[in-house]
Amino acid sequence: MKIATPIITLIVGLALAFSLLFDDMTAVSAEKAAASASAAASPSAPAATASSQGAGASPSASPSPSSSLGFVIPPHANYTGEVQGDLGDIAIAVHNTFAIAYFCNGSTQEAWLQGTPHGGKLSMTGKYHASLTANYALGHIRGTVIVNGISYVFSVIAVHKPSGLFESIADVRGATIKAGWIVLSNGTVVGSMMPNVNAAHPISQAAPKLNLSSLTAQYEGTTITVTPVDGETGSGF
Repeated sequence: MKIATPIITLIVGLALAFSLLFDDMTAVSAEKAAASASAAASPSAPAATASSQGAGASPSASPSPSSSLGFVIPPHANYTGEVQGDLGDIAIAVHNTFAIAYFCNGSTQEAWLQGTPHGGKLSMTGKYHASLTANYALGHIRGTVIVNGISYVFSVIAVHKPSGLFESIADVRGATIKAGWIVLSNGTVVGSMMPNVNAAHPISQAAPKLNLSSLTAQYEGTTITVTPVDGETGSGF
């Protein structure tokens, strides 16, 4: 019995050691297999990421300047409408790098202004300290015009013929007259005129009736020619 016991103990020890060695080899093999699988998968991961980025590149690409800003700035346009409070009307014609504006209330308040468009903005001036500042885009313009020290706020729309701005400069009975008419989108016509632009203190009054068909008006028995101020064609600029 004393001889058998060491032998049995030795056999058990060898079996236990072999078992532990087998477990270690199995664990190492599993780790290597996992590492190989991970290495095989890693090259495709960036490819998938790049693929997903490529698929999303078109929708997320930078839009054109006009779409990113939400509006388009037209090179040619005509705008007319009422100022806030129904205190008068305004017409603005933009043609490339030049703009003309006219404000009137159909009687004693009027002003002609000129300016240079830049990036959808207008800064205009006229006689007797008249001024106008505005932002414009396709279909719409908004801003403020100051005439005879009074500030008028406006937000008006783009229009097309026959709506728009019209003017006439003519000599009648030895005096130079200047008249302006604004034709609104609903066909309403509002106009004022100076019967003598060379007077020391010219006074405005209601303009004579505008004949849109013949582009004429009658003033004190004289037929005067009327010219459209059209931003789209550049007529009257």
